[in-house]
Amino acid sequence: MSRLASQAELIKLADALAVPIEQIKFLADMPPEALRHFRTAMIDRVFDQQQVLFRWFAAWVRWVPMWISVLMVRFWLGLHIATRIAGALPAWRAASIARHLPVEFMADIAKGLDPRMTRELVKLLSEKQVESIARVLLDRRDFMTIGRFVGLLPDQVVRDVAASIPDEGDLLEIIFHIDSRERIDHLIHVLPFDRIQRTMMIVSDPNRRVLWPKLLSLVVNVSDTMKRELGDLAASQGEEVIEGLIRAAEEDGLWEDILPVVACLSREVQRLVVNHPALLEPVVMQHVLDAANRGDLWKDMLTLAASMEDAGRAVVAQAIVIFPDDVLEHIAYAALIRAQWGVALDIVRRLPVEWHQRCLRILEKYTDLLDKETATQIKADLEFYGIIATTTRLA
Repeated sequence: MSRLASQAELIKLADALAVPIEQIKFLADMPPEALRHFRTAMIDRVFDQQQVLFRWFAAWVRWVPMWISVLMVRFWLGLHIATRIAGALPAWRAASIARHLPVEFMADIAKGLDPRMTRELVKLLSEKQVESIARVLLDRRDFMTIGRFVGLLPDQVVRDVAASIPDEGDLLEIIFHIDSRERIDHLIHVLPFDRIQRTMMIVSDPNRRVLWPKLLSLVVNVSDTMKRELGDLAASQGEEVIEGLIRAAEEDGLWEDILPVVACLSREVQRLVVNHPALLEPVVMQHVLDAANRGDLWKDMLTLAASMEDAGRAVVAQAIVIFPDDVLEHIAYAALIRAQWGVALDIVRRLPVEWHQRCLRILEKYTDLLDKETATQIKADLEFYGIIATTTRLA
């Protein structure tokens, strides 16, 4: 489960309920998908309950002359009803009315709009209107509203809006609140490379510590290819940035989010990260393995261990002994899936002798699943690493 995604959804839910986020902190361990479904279902339920009333108002606004429609929306219906009927009106009519409304009023309406119901309306607004509304929302630091709609905007509008935002921290805030996560890769390609580079450098600035989790959220919510590009870009800035990322993941408990990212890095950069002294601290490694165990991320963990030097694998082994016996079951399955038996056994040989026997008993369960070549290699590894193999049937 992505803790960062859950945090973003929790913020959006608190905004939808108009309550302080502290009042719904008890939902923090819910999967982000569940929180998102709850939020959208709640919005739909409220809209359905008032649908007849909104349609009645929308009918009046649609058929009266334009100047009367503008006056009704601006001065008679009020902000709440105007927001609700925006989704009930035909998009062309709503866009026509919007041309005559003050940009501040449009920004107020945008805050309550549901992008699912107003996709066509957003497309019909002029670039100048969109940019003006975005500037008002930026002045108000309403990143959540911008994030809800940025995935619907044309590339050129995104470029123009981004160019008007001098602070990369504000860009991070917007990306953190994007609803259309599948659009983040594309949005990154739309932005100038130097903006992305400066954004990644935020992690080396201790004065901007509050933004570090949101930077990590950016890296977590992109495709594997983009994870590699951004991760390599961050790591190329030097050890200070690598340590900053590790400290942020540790202090905010984000290892479930970060492990898959590190597993996607290029091998050279991955080696720099997994052998960094900050990661090899015993307490940090315990938290890393706890995240791997809790999130079923042992496949990623073995990928990282493959890039570790002896010192790193020794720390992994020291941390494993605090876990229940069944952790070896998870490691063995991950080794089977990723063909990382050599790495897994190199870690096992560093465990106490009684763990060796547990490992052998688990390996017996896989005898019939392994081809002869793999079984032979495992037996050779068992002998090479000094793990007694007399009780196994691996041949």
